[in-house]
Amino acid sequence: MKRSVFIGVDVSCAVKKRIPIVFAEKREGRLIPLPVKASPFQAPYGHGNKLVIEHDFNVDYAKRVRQYVIDVCNYYEATPQRIGIDSPLRPRAEKLDYRIAERELNQAGIRCYKTPSKTEFDEIINKVRHHLSQGGTVSRIPHAMQLWMLAGFEISRELANVAPIIETFPQANIRRLIPNVPHKSGKGIPQLQLEAIARHTNWPATQAEWAQLKQISAGGTHDQVDAYSAAWVASLSDDEIDILGDIKQEDAIWMPSKTLVENK
Repeated sequence: MKRSVFIGVDVSCAVKKRIPIVFAEKREGRLIPLPVKASPFQAPYGHGNKLVIEHDFNVDYAKRVRQYVIDVCNYYEATPQRIGIDSPLRPRAEKLDYRIAERELNQAGIRCYKTPSKTEFDEIINKVRHHLSQGGTVSRIPHAMQLWMLAGFEISRELANVAPIIETFPQANIRRLIPNVPHKSGKGIPQLQLEAIARHTNWPATQAEWAQLKQISAGGTHDQVDAYSAAWVASLSDDEIDILGDIKQEDAIWMPSKTLVENK
């Protein structure tokens, strides 16, 4: 009998960084991630901000991500139920000055990077090409905190062929659980975040499970926690979810509901 898994993707495109992807199974009231680093498959590497402006590279990367997801699911005899991805699914609608979901995030006091429209991304790509053509360094590339979205768009498009896909925002999840949480880059903060999530998922619950955190995906601890956070939201039922934005306009971010958090 096949197991069902919920998948969380923490989109990255950094050079020689494998994309963090968590596959988690609901079992006896717990959300338990599979130890995918023990499988014979490895998540694909990103290609960096110098190449993320090239559409063909993003398409190739996205196809390799999709194949990795399929390979892992086949290896564990698992059926993907839903995928939560920490990335906008598409550029902002041209008619809007701000995404609906991102405006609602801001109103809730949760900061995020503004998603450009297709026209704005075209301008950004031209700026990056000009910067590089003038000998500019990759470390000073313009719009570096938005370029990764170009990879996210293609990954979302490919993974939508594997299972239903939703946009998540791990920072919003954590702000709901710990309103005044420090930035995840702080010492011990990813572990603090995971402790808060674990009160709902019942994982990790033992020292052995905490030690297994290193096996649940590529990346550092904060990457693994973000990917697990995305998988957690993907696993929640409709009455455990708050949706910021408008699903009908394909402009929505999913997060754990206030009721879910307050009742725990």
